[in-house]
Amino acid sequence: MTDKRTAILEATLTLISERGFHNTPMSLIAKASGVSAGIIYHYFANKEALINELYKEIKLEFLRAMLVDYSEDLPLKERFLSIWHNLVNYSLNYPARGVFLEQFENSPFRNHEMDEDVIQVTASFFQLFQQGVEEEVFTSLPPLVLFDLSFAPAIALVKRHLAGFVEMDDDLMQAAAIACWKAITI
Repeated sequence: MTDKRTAILEATLTLISERGFHNTPMSLIAKASGVSAGIIYHYFANKEALINELYKEIKLEFLRAMLVDYSEDLPLKERFLSIWHNLVNYSLNYPARGVFLEQFENSPFRNHEMDEDVIQVTASFFQLFQQGVEEEVFTSLPPLVLFDLSFAPAIALVKRHLAGFVEMDDDLMQAAAIACWKAITI
């Protein structure tokens, strides 16, 4: 049963990334996933519930990928650079997921309530930024602002790379990560 659910989610991701939300009817999701529409409705109450569940799963996967090998025992800069590099590597390896996240976060489907699982995972990021502010390493801004100043440029750089405007290599990745670090430090 989990395989069918996974097939539905993967087909939805592919179709929405290619066609957008409104040009992806449930009938097309059923066809692409190899299941009947009834099976989709067994797992998800409606298209909105399906899209919201897909978002939650991809968002959690993305956030957890950013925290691979993360340790609060490491110095702030090493933790920051680890998160930054993990974000870029994940985004380069799973571009359809990044496209979907961006589409969802700029769509009417988005509600601004954060799921408890997402809050729990993001606590590490906000703890990092709060610690940096308290230790007067980071500019005194709210953690969410520091998060955006740090990682939005990474996402933009990945998009430029995927579009063929920038060649992302290790040197550029490291230089950009250091530039983002410098952007938020005192």
